[in-house]
Formats: sequence, C-alpha cells, structure tokens
Amino acid sequence: MRNRFFFIILTTLILSAIGINLVHVKFFKSQRLKLIDAQITESSNLLLQSNEFKIAVQKTGAVEDVISKVLKGTRIGKVFILRDTKSAIVYQSFNVGLLKVEIPVTPEWVALETETEYIRVRNIQLQGKNSRVLQVGLVLDRNFLNWEIIDSRVVNYVSGIVIALFLASVILTLVLLSPLRLLISHLRDATSNLVNMRDVRPLPKRLLRYTHGFWAKSDEFSGLLETVQKLIDRINLNYKLTRSWTLQMAHELKTPLAIIQAETDSKTKANILPSTYSQDILKEIEQMTNIISQFLNWAELENSQIQKDLHALRIKSVVKNVAARLDKISSQRIQLYLESDFTVFANPAHLDQLLMNLVTNALKFSSDSQNVDLILSDQTLTVSDSGPGLPKEVTERLGEPFNVGSHEGDQKTGNGLGLAWVLTVGKLYDWKVEIRSQVTGTTITVKFPKEDTT
Repeated sequence: MRNRFFFIILTTLILSAIGINLVHVKFFKSQRLKLIDAQITESSNLLLQSNEFKIAVQKTGAVEDVISKVLKGTRIGKVFILRDTKSAIVYQSFNVGLLKVEIPVTPEWVALETETEYIRVRNIQLQGKNSRVLQVGLVLDRNFLNWEIIDSRVVNYVSGIVIALFLASVILTLVLLSPLRLLISHLRDATSNLVNMRDVRPLPKRLLRYTHGFWAKSDEFSGLLETVQKLIDRINLNYKLTRSWTLQMAHELKTPLAIIQAETDSKTKANILPSTYSQDILKEIEQMTNIISQFLNWAELENSQIQKDLHALRIKSVVKNVAARLDKISSQRIQLYLESDFTVFANPAHLDQLLMNLVTNALKFSSDSQNVDLILSDQTLTVSDSGPGLPKEVTERLGEPFNVGSHEGDQKTGNGLGLAWVLTVGKLYDWKVEIRSQVTGTTITVKFPKEDTT
C-alpha cells in the first residue's frame, strides 16, 4: 500500500507539473507574442503618423532615410517592405534579403517560421492614390517563442523538478501513511499480547484524535479506527467474561471432587466399594484436583500486575537444589554446566517452580537414556534436551494453558501448564524466554537482567 500511495502521489505531481509547465509555456508564448505585436504596432503607427513617410512612400527613393529618421533605434531587428498594387516590392530594408521565405500580404498579421527564425509581420493597406501595402515585421530566434533547445540549463531545470517531485512524493507518503503505520504497530503489539493472554490495549490518543473534528464525519480512516476500537473493546469484554467463567468453573469443580473423594473413602471403609476400584477413583480425583490447583495458581500469577516477596537469590544454588531433588527420580540424567553465578531478584517459589517445570518437561519428553543439560552463563540459564521437539501446534500457541501437542509413537503427555507457567513468570519479571525446538531436541533459554552495580 505504501508503494501504491507513493506512485499515485508521484504520478499526480508529475502530471500536475507537466500541466503547469504547459500552461506556463503557453502563457509566456502568448505574452511574448503580444510584446512582439506591440513593438511592431508602435513602429508602424509612428510611420503612418509621419508626414515625411507619407511623402516618401510616393517617391520610394527616400523611404530608407525616413524610416531611420522616424524610428531611430527602434528600427533595429525589424524588416520593412513596401509593395505596389500588384504586390510587387518597390522597397525593402537590407535585412529582407537574408530571409529565405516569401511574406504574404494578407491577412493583417502573419507569422512565419524557418529552421532558425520566427518572423512576425503586420500588413497595412496605405491610403492614397497608389494604394500601396506596407509590411512591418520583426525577426527573432525561433526558440524565443518555442522552447525546443536542450542545454545544460534545461537539463538542470528538468532534473530539479524531478528531484523536487520525488522528495515531495516521499514526504507526502510518509505524512499520509504515518497514522496507518501507527495503527499497524499498535495492532501488531496487540496481537502478540493476545497470544500472551493479556487484554488488548485500546488505540492510543494519537490515533483517536483522527476520529474527532470536521473531517472525521466523512473520513474512511476515521471509520476504520472506530471499528477497530469497537472490536478491541469486544475482544476484551469476551476475554474478561471467558476468564471469569473459566476461573469460576475451576473453583466449582473442586467442591464436587472433594465430595466424591469423601464419599469414596467412606464407601471403601464400609466395604461397599472394592479397594481396587476406590484406589483408581481416588488416583483420578487427585490428578484432577492437582490440575485444577495448578491452573488456579497459574491464573492468579497471570493476572498479577506486581511482583511480591522479592528476594536476592543466587542462581547457582537454586539450580543445584532443583537438580539434586530431581536427580532422585531421573537416574542422574541431569548434567550441570555452571560457568557463572549471578543474583536474581524474584519470589523464591516462582524461580524454583520455573526451574522445576523446565527440567521436568525436558526429562519427561526425552528418552530415559538421554541427558538434560543445565547451563549457567552470563546472566543466562539454558535447559536443553535431545527429545523429539515441540509439535508445531504447541509452538503456535505458546503461553496458553492446556497447550498440549501430539508426539507420534510417544505416550508421554502433560497438561500444558508447565510451559505456560514459565512464560507467565518471565513476563512478570521481564525475563526474556527464548524457545528453540527442532526434531533433535528443544533448547529453552532464560535471560535475566544484569545486576545493578551502582
């Protein structure tokens, strides 16, 4: 669209410039022609008003001297011809012989052009018994009226116009599309926040001002902004309602699960239910309760706007602690590469849970014979495995809860809350979480802010 706007504006300006120049040329040609005619009229009128010239016309021998006497310096560049009743030349000025064109005696004003000259002539029918015709003309360079010569000045003039039009097109394009670029930037940020389960920010005031004023009544862009703002409000309302309903449903599910669990326990103790059945039921209830609790904990963190209970934590000791706890169930598969140590300001439970989720997922979705690497470098924690990688449907919806993909030939699954928790904690503390996944494994990197040494 930007290129389309640019070429439309550039074409419009070029056509306007061509039109203006054509009018300019035509206007100046008309004005110069009037100036020429005025000079010829002035000279011919002076001759017609001169008694000496009237007498000389009859004798013809003194015409040259009389013209010079009457016109003086104004005769320079002009041609004079006197013809008899048969249009034969009885007198002509010396420069007429240089002209290679025949001058007609009608109409009153005649314009002739040669390869190099432009000739403008007035034919005057003299009063008297001989009825002679006086022709007064002006000989000019042909380019005086017709701009056909191309020299360095013309090239510079045309080049200047082209450059000016190009710059004007660029500036106009930037100015006209600046609100559209602002809208695109805002919507791009808004769609990324949609993936992260955040409310869509309303349009900035710089854009909303286009919806007010006289021009907004019939402006398509103003209508577009109003429609987009209504869409944003609707998305936020739907998201708020959906989030509220989801949380309410999660809370409500815990009550019947608790009742079922209590009833199962009582029926088992009364020998009404076989113990094998009750154990399976209680196991499923416990799993469902844990998932609901994890979801509610994630939702509380996701909706949190401030960081609470911050501690200065040394990252190396936290990593060692998590690795030691998980080594008991991972057959010593965790490999530590602790190249550096640094301080992280966070709630201890949040940092501990982030590490637990990353390492647990890496252990779960990789073979029992493959190691999981934990690397600490300059303000960076990296967890790397050699599993099959994240499915495409998971990477397209990163940050959403219950985002579980399918692993072909692998029965290991999760509830999708672990990675959602990691990304939510990263947003809360402004930690940059990068996920690189291939068929040969997944690498997740968490970059922490540098310590303030001041």
